[in-house]
Amino acid sequence: MQTTAVMNNCTLCLIKPHIIKEGLAGQIIDTILREGFEISAMEMFNLSRPVIEEFYEVYKGVLPEYVPLIEHMSNGPVIALEIRQ
Repeated sequence: MQTTAVMNNCTLCLIKPHIIKEGLAGQIIDTILREGFEISAMEMFNLSRPVIEEFYEVYKGVLPEYVPLIEHMSNGPVIALEIRQ
């Protein structure tokens, strides 16, 4: 699959499952664009628990809400955005 991701001079934005379930993802995307940022890539997908644990590994034992965060992120789809200025 081809991607529009540039992976240079950018940041990652993850829209969490509860935002998608509440139908608020569009508002977040609109705000990002209104503030003058470019969304150079976007994809919705489900993250497996092992992938989420690896992504948030630096917070294990540091964040008291680590386990609930892992459970939440694996509870539904997320939207990953590559954002550039």
